[in-house]
Amino acid sequence: MLIADMPFMSFQVNTEEAVRNCGRVLKESGAEAVKVEGGKLIEPLVEQLTEVGIPVMGHLGLTPQSIYKFGTYEVRAKEPNEAKQLLKDAALLDKAGVFGIVLEKIPATLAAKVTKNVNAVTVGIGAGVHCDGQVMVTNDMLGMNEQFHPRFVRTYAKLAETMRSSFRAYIDDVKEGKFPSEDESY
Repeated sequence: MLIADMPFMSFQVNTEEAVRNCGRVLKESGAEAVKVEGGKLIEPLVEQLTEVGIPVMGHLGLTPQSIYKFGTYEVRAKEPNEAKQLLKDAALLDKAGVFGIVLEKIPATLAAKVTKNVNAVTVGIGAGVHCDGQVMVTNDMLGMNEQFHPRFVRTYAKLAETMRSSFRAYIDDVKEGKFPSEDESY
């Protein structure tokens, strides 16, 4: 299933514009669903989208589009009030009709509670093992970003190193006149 992550300000202005933008993204991208960040504030949007037949995945916890509101990439919902609000938001999104909820960078115990209390599928990213599924950014997993090492990322390859070495070899071959060879020319 291809899920389009709705861009910043494509769904936050008003419900009518957001529905139009989500529909357009599905029509033009080939995606089969949209992902929107937030809880109570987007509940009316989720209801409207599902009513018109657009499948929706929610996103709670660390929501990157709201980073300036939070001011940090630290773990979210560690404090009891924020954890309680996240549980309420998950229940609202579930009732509004999301088929799934991404839970990003929240305590594993809280993710377990959300997973137990909603019908929607939960997908964790830095939220522990109790979610129904897991997500990892491909560039992180493949070691393409050497400056970003969050605790929840497991690197399965070191492609940045491989890529750098390959680029150097290519540049050297061009400079030394080894590329293109006679066989690589017409």
